[in-house]
This record gives sequence, C-alpha cells and structure tokens, in this order.
Amino acid sequence: MSAVCAFSLAACGTSHNLSVHVGNVTLAVSVPDGELTASDADITNYVQRGATAIITYFGKFPMDHANINIRAVSGSRVRFGRTTPENGGTIMMMIGRDATAQALNDDWTLTHEMTHLAFPATKEDDTDWLGEGMATYVEPIARAQAGYLTREYVWSQFVDDMPRGEPGLGDGGLDGGHGIGRIYWGGALFCLVADVEIRKQTGNKKGLQDAFRAIMNDQGTMEYSWPIKMIFKEGDQATGTHVLENLYERWKDKPVEVDLPELWQELGIEKKGSSVVFHDEAAEAGARKAITNTLKP
Repeated sequence: MSAVCAFSLAACGTSHNLSVHVGNVTLAVSVPDGELTASDADITNYVQRGATAIITYFGKFPMDHANINIRAVSGSRVRFGRTTPENGGTIMMMIGRDATAQALNDDWTLTHEMTHLAFPATKEDDTDWLGEGMATYVEPIARAQAGYLTREYVWSQFVDDMPRGEPGLGDGGLDGGHGIGRIYWGGALFCLVADVEIRKQTGNKKGLQDAFRAIMNDQGTMEYSWPIKMIFKEGDQATGTHVLENLYERWKDKPVEVDLPELWQELGIEKKGSSVVFHDEAAEAGARKAITNTLKP
C-alpha cells in the first residue's frame, strides 16, 4: 500500500460526485464511497452553509464554479483544508470518517478555505499573513452574518485569540513573519484594527467588508496575483480612506503592538466567563455592531 493510500483510503478508492447549487455558484463535490459517517445530505448541507456564509459576506460567491474534493481521514472532526486556484478554484478537505452532521455544522474550516477564493494572492514573498489573516478574520464574521454563529461567540473568540497576533520577542513587522500566530492572528489583528479605523473615519458608513467586496469584484480572486500595495490601494478607494495603505506602512517592517484592552473597551466588549457582554454606550459600539451585521449587496 502506498503512503498516500495508507494516509487516506479515499485517495485510492472510488468516489461519487455531488452537484451543490448555492446562489450564483455550482460546487462540484467529490465524496469517497463508503468512507464517511456523514451522509450525502449532511455533506450537501455542510457545503451549502459554507457557501452561504461567503455569499452573505462578499455579496456573491467569488466564482461561478468551484471544486471540493473530500478525503476521509481518521477521527471525528474536520482535520484540514487547502485551497488552490486550479480548475477555477479547488478546495481539498480532510474529514474524519466518524464526523457527524453536528461536527460538520460546528466546523469553521470550509468557510475559511472558501474565503481564500475571494481574495488575490500577493506577488511578494513573505506576505502570507494578508491572505491567511483576512480568512481568519472574515470566517467567523461571515458565519455570524449568515446566522450560524452568535455575535457573542465571534467577539469572545477575538478577545481570546487576537493576542496571539501581537509581536513577540524578536519579531519584526508582519512581512516576513513565519509563526502561525503571527501569520494567522497577526493578519487578523491588522484586519480588525483597519476595520475599526475605516468605520471611525467614515462615520460607520464603510468598513473593511466594503474594501474586500470591491477587491473581489475587480477580479481580485484567487485566480489572480496582485502586488500587495495594489490590494490596499483598491481597498482604500472603495472606502474613500487611506487606512489600509497607511496601516501597512506602519506594520510591514516594524513590530507594532495593539492596546487590545483599550480596543475592547472602545468597542464595548467585556469578557465574562467563556463569553462576552456588550456595552452599547461605548464610543465605538456602533462599529462593533456594524462589523457583524449583515451588509446588503
């Protein structure tokens, strides 16, 4: 038996195809035969939920067609995902053989991977933080906007995990960072700070979501590679600010630390046990509400 077969029998066995239609997109889903506890109906629902979250956040799915190739692995949860631009967009998902419908509904991985389809690759080396940070930031917000997560869950996660993006001892700017926390949560922290600042400067009329939609709608999908400064220029034009360009100039090669307790206070977020409570009298409570509210197309 080859190493690939030993890792996943589905990679060497037979599979069947599901055609899942959501909004403007048709998703071709390849499912290994007889390998998963989850039924075809469960898989279909899982894919529909992920695509619905993306459509809710971005206004449409970034592509008219995409492929999802499922591989069965050991365990009872979704283990891993990877997205590539091949064939108009292809997502490989490793799903545990014992994963139930509830485990799929609770999973964040597919929505994270679909988010990558809606954003261009950067031409420069050592800028993975932007694409991964964008997906880390957008995924829970998109699922909340679609009604799959509570606002309390999203902000509680951000309060718990955003500190992982702060620069550590010996860290430089975001460009060139290689630690998982710095790439994923450092990029997400950049997005959060940018989102709040855009809303401050526009009187809460625009946010990072408007910038991301404009980038995607100008062929800024995973099929294309853009210079990072072009991405920020396009995003700033959509919001009528220079927030992204200016923030990048400050963060790209210097370890900038964010005063997160002050930011949570501004947004009216207080950690209580495993969740949070909101204070709507806070200075930027409107920005916090707008970030997780559904934006009309």
